[in-house]
Amino acid sequence: MNAQTKKRSLGQFFTKQNTWLRPQITQFIKSSGAKIAYDPFAGNGDLLGIAQSFGLKKVFGLDIDPALGWKKNDSLISIPKIHKSIIITNPPYLTNYSAQRKKIYDKVSQYFEACNYDDLYQLALEKCLTNDYGVVIIPETFINSSFPKNRLVSITILEDNPFDDTETPVCVVCFDNKLKSLDKVSVYKNDKLLGTLGYFEKFRIAPNNSIDIKFNIVNGKIGLRAVDTTDPHRPISFMPKNELDYDLKGIKHSSRLITIIDMPTNKHGMHYIIKKSNQILTEFRKKTHDVLLSPFKGNKKNGERRRRLDYATARAILEQAVSNERLF
Repeated sequence: MNAQTKKRSLGQFFTKQNTWLRPQITQFIKSSGAKIAYDPFAGNGDLLGIAQSFGLKKVFGLDIDPALGWKKNDSLISIPKIHKSIIITNPPYLTNYSAQRKKIYDKVSQYFEACNYDDLYQLALEKCLTNDYGVVIIPETFINSSFPKNRLVSITILEDNPFDDTETPVCVVCFDNKLKSLDKVSVYKNDKLLGTLGYFEKFRIAPNNSIDIKFNIVNGKIGLRAVDTTDPHRPISFMPKNELDYDLKGIKHSSRLITIIDMPTNKHGMHYIIKKSNQILTEFRKKTHDVLLSPFKGNKKNGERRRRLDYATARAILEQAVSNERLF
């Protein structure tokens, strides 16, 4: 296995495009007052090359692979804290499940066994937070994770892919390591300020399981396309199952993108529930700017990130459609 293939298999992708450097991130780096920038997961040094443009007195990298020319350091174990410095990095992304599927778990087991995280990027971010300031490019799924976010300054969702070797949807987190209310953590999409993390957290919805709703039941009546297509006019939608344009034999108990739902209908019937559910979903997406929906690989033809509706949120929407109680 050559070095490039090995690094990809371990979730180490290379940041070739500077599309991650949005105005608010540039401003954060400048306002940090840092004199030194370093990357504890330096790889090919792509981020360090950009960091040099800020006129910092010193720029350097660390990496576990000494063949890359950096000082050797296993930054998933520890990262040095350096006075008046800022970390600028793109750590490895690798879930526990993916490591086992790729049959490389034995190479990374020590990291998973030493923490409660299911993805190495979360462990990497924890180690980065030993420093005072940092800019870290991580999977956008971070927003919906349980990782504590009260030491961040901002989260920027990137719809332009900064990688040449993966389509993983990513965001950029900036931190100053100072505890704060989530109402003080800004959320951007590209260059646009959408609101605060505290604002979005108020819109999280969860089912109360008051109705017997089952997913992936072929004999059910309500279809759900749970992921946006590349066509902006064919988004996530509830519909009669015969409108799914999908071979229903492909529905399995593990299906997460296309499903058929079995549930009792109220006095208004199935078509009312479908209409009402789509109205609730549209309002939810509008108010949250899609921030709370899971990102999906690839963008729509208009450049917007594709999204996936998880079944817990879908269940909550269906419950509201039946009960007519407002969720938000």
